[in-house]
Amino acid sequence: MINHLSALELQGIAMRGGSLEVDGARYSALELQGVAMRLTTGATLRVHNCAGFSALELQGIAMRKPGQVTFS
Repeated sequence: MINHLSALELQGIAMRGGSLEVDGARYSALELQGVAMRLTTGATLRVHNCAGFSALELQGIAMRKPGQVTFS
C-alpha cells in the first residue's frame, strides 16, 4: 500500500499505466479523484482506510473511472 508519495506522483504513475493501492487516510477525496481520472485502460485504484470519507466522496472518486476504483 502506498502512503509515502504525493498525489501528483500517484497521478504520474496512473498516467503511465500503473495500478495503485493507496492509504485513503493519507489523501483527500479531491486528490484521489485526480488520481482516478488519470487511470489508463486496465489499471485500477484501490483505496484502503476509507472510513473517513462520506458516501458522496466515495461516489465522486468512483465516478471518475467506473469499474476501475475499489474501496476497502
